[in-house]
Amino acid sequence: MSCARRIALFTIDFPDPYAINYNNNKFVTLNSSSSFQYHIESNIQTLSTKGADAGNDPYGILYVPDLHSEGCKSEEQQYVPSNATRLANLPAGKNYALIAVAPWYSPQCMIEYFTAARAAPTKAILVFQPGQGNAKPSVLNDASWNLQDGGSWQSANSFPTYALSSNTGDVIMDQLALYSGNLTDVPYGPQLSDVFDRSDYVRLWATVDTDSGGQLPSLWVFLVIVLAILIVAVSCTSVAMHVIQRRRRNDLRRRVLEGQVDLEALGVKRLNVSQQTLDKLPIYTYSAGPISDSEKALPQAPAPVVGDPSSSVDAETGAKMAPMVRRASAPSSASAPPTILSQPTCPICLDDFEDGETQVRELPCRHIFHPDCIDTFLLRNSSLCPMCKQSVLPAGVCPVPITNMMVRRERHISRMRARGAQSATPAASTTQPGAVSPALSSAPGAFGSLGRGWRAGTSAGRRIFSAPERTHNRPPDIEMASNSSTNPTAPAGIADAPAPTPVAQTNPQDCTPSQNRREWARQRALQLLGIRHVPASDVEELDDRPRWRKAVNKVFPGFR
Repeated sequence: MSCARRIALFTIDFPDPYAINYNNNKFVTLNSSSSFQYHIESNIQTLSTKGADAGNDPYGILYVPDLHSEGCKSEEQQYVPSNATRLANLPAGKNYALIAVAPWYSPQCMIEYFTAARAAPTKAILVFQPGQGNAKPSVLNDASWNLQDGGSWQSANSFPTYALSSNTGDVIMDQLALYSGNLTDVPYGPQLSDVFDRSDYVRLWATVDTDSGGQLPSLWVFLVIVLAILIVAVSCTSVAMHVIQRRRRNDLRRRVLEGQVDLEALGVKRLNVSQQTLDKLPIYTYSAGPISDSEKALPQAPAPVVGDPSSSVDAETGAKMAPMVRRASAPSSASAPPTILSQPTCPICLDDFEDGETQVRELPCRHIFHPDCIDTFLLRNSSLCPMCKQSVLPAGVCPVPITNMMVRRERHISRMRARGAQSATPAASTTQPGAVSPALSSAPGAFGSLGRGWRAGTSAGRRIFSAPERTHNRPPDIEMASNSSTNPTAPAGIADAPAPTPVAQTNPQDCTPSQNRREWARQRALQLLGIRHVPASDVEELDDRPRWRKAVNKVFPGFR
């Protein structure tokens, strides 16, 4: 719906098309000092928008349509001057754009005005109700606009209809009477004749400025402005969050490279060790040589010595072997550098190392393991030492790309640790200096040999491992390495694992080769640990999220 907002009236000059030898489609707008100009800004009512296309404002030369009934002609004389501009006052046979002006005083006469206007190239029609003063015309539903035809005049017309106030209509009619004759007869004719040819036409021209839907454009403009503001705000917020997240990722990567943060030890990201890094770790032959002086100063648990005169059977070949004696000792400096924590047993498979035979791999933390055990663990499970949780990865290496999820996890864990430290500070301040915690002030011997072993292992940083105790009797022809009655402390990663299924007792008279105990123990430990493949990226961890959350997270990286 195109409603009229304002109507502008001008005085134009155009040559007589029959007095020139070319087609002229231009006109000259006269100056306001020597012509009539009128702007109607208010008191405009739109009665019909038929034929008014959006973006195309009606325009044309003002004229009064001709009536064909004598009754209407005689009644028209009260409202229309006799010399008002008609079609006869315009060049004949030329399809100039026209805008009709007519008084709305009778339904029958108004229908004749509409009929005459449809016969000419009319772009719009301006109507007014005489005797109504300067008041704004009433709306279309008012009875005064009823032509007793059921509103068919609106559909019959191919042009819009705009109603003006009575005073405005009278002014236009008076000016149409002045600008209907020759150039010399119009106002300021002598001055205009000095500039233009005397055969030119000087008439009134009107342009109707419309908008779509009355107040609807203002609402749409408001909505567009609000939408633009929201888009700008969202875009700025998204860019700011991307910049902040990028800085946080770079900062976390820098701290990882500098060794300040261990992603896996902190619980941020599970990592593994590449084969190239694993190949650089040294492998030695275990040697039960003398312990260094530094190790002698450390308290150690007594090494169990088991000696059985009976012969044993090789688990693989079934051949009789001499009695075997095992003792806990650190590798000698001849075969391998002395370790800080002496280990006679592999913490993963819980099998003792054989002096001069067993190949062991040493980690940067100086703990030793069977290569088969520790290689599988580092390649598939974790990059941390199963004993001390120290990273095996070399310094200055960031094995995975830093993602926003890693940044959030690291910040959350750091905040939780900071809160825990703050909550622990008041409790620590209540303890007097030099006082011993009740948990650590047990009397000697309160825990027996287990207590002494725990305290010795704690003070010296050592852990004593041995093979788990079997629930069934060993065949007499196979020797056990230890007869300890207590369960040893399990290594990190399998301490909470359930007890293994008891091995079925074999026939003592059956001398067929059995499964290698070390391989069985290693497979059992790996089953308890489980094979946990490291995700390629955090994207795989987020595949179960809804699509809308994934889309929002793309725009706002900090959205959870």
